[in-house]
Amino acid sequence: MDEKDMVQHSKKLMIAIMGISLVLSTSGAISGTIPLMEKHFANMSTATVELIVTIPSAAGIFVPLLAGFIEKITGKKLLALLGLAVTAICGVLPAFTGSYGLILFSRIMVGVGISLLTPLSVSYITDIYDEVKANELLGYRNSFINIGSTILLFLAGYLIKISWHAAYWVFILALIPLAMTLFWIPKKFDNYSVTVAEDVDQQKIKQTTNWAIIGYAVLFGIMQVSYMGINLKIPSYIVNNHIGDSSTGSFILSLLPIAAIVSGLLYKYIYKAWGKNTTAISATIAGIALGLTLVLNNSFLIGTCVVVSGFFWGIMNPHMTELFALSSPKGSMTLSTSIVIFGINIGGTLAPYVFQSLGKMFKNNSPESGLLISAVIWTVFGIVFLLANMMIKSQKTTGKEDEK
Repeated sequence: MDEKDMVQHSKKLMIAIMGISLVLSTSGAISGTIPLMEKHFANMSTATVELIVTIPSAAGIFVPLLAGFIEKITGKKLLALLGLAVTAICGVLPAFTGSYGLILFSRIMVGVGISLLTPLSVSYITDIYDEVKANELLGYRNSFINIGSTILLFLAGYLIKISWHAAYWVFILALIPLAMTLFWIPKKFDNYSVTVAEDVDQQKIKQTTNWAIIGYAVLFGIMQVSYMGINLKIPSYIVNNHIGDSSTGSFILSLLPIAAIVSGLLYKYIYKAWGKNTTAISATIAGIALGLTLVLNNSFLIGTCVVVSGFFWGIMNPHMTELFALSSPKGSMTLSTSIVIFGINIGGTLAPYVFQSLGKMFKNNSPESGLLISAVIWTVFGIVFLLANMMIKSQKTTGKEDEK
């Protein structure tokens, strides 16, 4: 077995690369603390308190755009270790303070850490593995992202019973993928290309972008607003309607990534069945399921709807990732990923204010209003995407008939 085959079949390497993805969706693990923090910061608006959950996305607006340049200086491995260390250390800081300013700063730094890691989680896969294996691992990547989110949400749900401060101790788990990266990802893969199975000089590659990538950045941003609606509004919806307490809301949120884990494993089969309509159908179903939570008054049924939404969110994500990867200019995957992450993080950061503004417009700032907005965005997104695919297919069919 030559070196290229050894790389493709290395279990430790694959687990370590997937391990980086474990922390990518963990910034919202403390979403269940919102009702308790609203009491602690009683003199602040709901949107200001919710900003504690979404502010990591603010760092993600700009940091990923710099990741490619930083990577040239540090190399991939050192950059990954730095991102994981910052996430672990700053993630735990709110456990020791009740200062809004310090908590907000620590959350911004968590966003910085995660933002340094996100482009690496894609470029490691696309640079090291061949096309078939890379496509499979992109699906697994989504599962690992949600495994990390599930574990931290589940643990945070128990720690919330102690205090909202205690919930932040979950970020210490970022030290596990840090250790895997340190010992299992060799430095030689900093500049590795599967196409030639050897090092490539990144300095000679001029990364570029195109309008398709910018378009996908906008689409991902819209999708992220809806997803954040679930994280921000479900706990308050549960508490305000006396369906359960903060730990109930946190437990229900932990079901969201569990469903996405399963969908990540089943993604290739669903994609085979639905093809280019995978995102359209998934977004529509996810939106309808989320809307159903508003007519239910039972934590089990609400949890079931969240599972359905989470499952199809997990189908949308790798399919959209595959679409933008195919549209990326050659040798520019790190930049393309950074631009898309830019869009995602703008959507995530502004989500509380999007819901607040729309709530004022419709004179309803309740959690129910936020969930309804999320459901409508997803459903409309799916229907428009489906209609667009149908129009493209019709144009191609008409063009072929004209040629005949």
